[in-house]
Amino acid sequence: MSAYKVSLKSLLYIIVGNLGLAAALDCFFAPNEIAAGGFGGVGVIVNSLLPISVGAVVFLISVPVFIWSWFVQGPAYTISALLSTAAFSVFADLLSFLPCLTENRLLAAVCGGALYGVSGAVLVRGYVAGSGTDLLARLIVTRIRHISLGSCVFICDAAVVLASVFAFGDIESGIYAGAAIAVCSFTMDKMIHGFNKAVVFEVITPDSETCEKLSQAVMDKLNRGVTLIPAVGMYRHSDRNMLMVAVSPKQIYEVKDLIRSLAPGSFAVMIDANEVIGEGFKGLDVTVPLKNLSEADKL
Repeated sequence: MSAYKVSLKSLLYIIVGNLGLAAALDCFFAPNEIAAGGFGGVGVIVNSLLPISVGAVVFLISVPVFIWSWFVQGPAYTISALLSTAAFSVFADLLSFLPCLTENRLLAAVCGGALYGVSGAVLVRGYVAGSGTDLLARLIVTRIRHISLGSCVFICDAAVVLASVFAFGDIESGIYAGAAIAVCSFTMDKMIHGFNKAVVFEVITPDSETCEKLSQAVMDKLNRGVTLIPAVGMYRHSDRNMLMVAVSPKQIYEVKDLIRSLAPGSFAVMIDANEVIGEGFKGLDVTVPLKNLSEADKL
């Protein structure tokens, strides 16, 4: 029964994510001849030269990527990639009747790029494969782990943009496509990592008793773990206790109130954290092959 629920959830992510990608393609990019990267962008280029639908092109050039994915991400993920690519191909052709929402190419690049980024993030957050360069980028970051997913998608898509400049003979088309990719990359990274933002407090308390009271209050009232780090005040070379705790943004003022009431003589530093991985926080590491993650890691 559990596998059945997971499969339904994955199917929902695939449908929603690829509907968004196809809508961005048909309503913003294709009518304005903006090949905003991705295999969809390749499809737009080929479609402008040959009587082949965008969806068919996307599916055909995805086959080698499926083979790579089978060995890197495993059969389950590759099957979801196949379903995702098939969904995008079908949706791209089915939604081709939709009208162009704007003939302003800059507006089309921005809106289409944002919709592309959100839709791609939906697929990533659901641990299901995207299509085209989204899938290709997810394979690459498992090998080159210091590159973020959004940056890798940007690099892959840049090659498609250069091809579109030559295909359409229009430098402006490439500029707008580059703008769309930049918006997509920025949006995707923010959507992926923005869900797990946190704030880290480092609090130097005046004495052990205050340290104990504050840490106990944070654990009891906020249900957050606290780490005690021995420290030395260099002015007087005196021993100090420093508490470190990571909390969600909505708990910031609760921590401040506890510090004011229980440790008024403390010195506190608040640091923004882009992502926290560990108990109490949902981390998302896209550099780890999906076949190496347990179902608990995906929750």
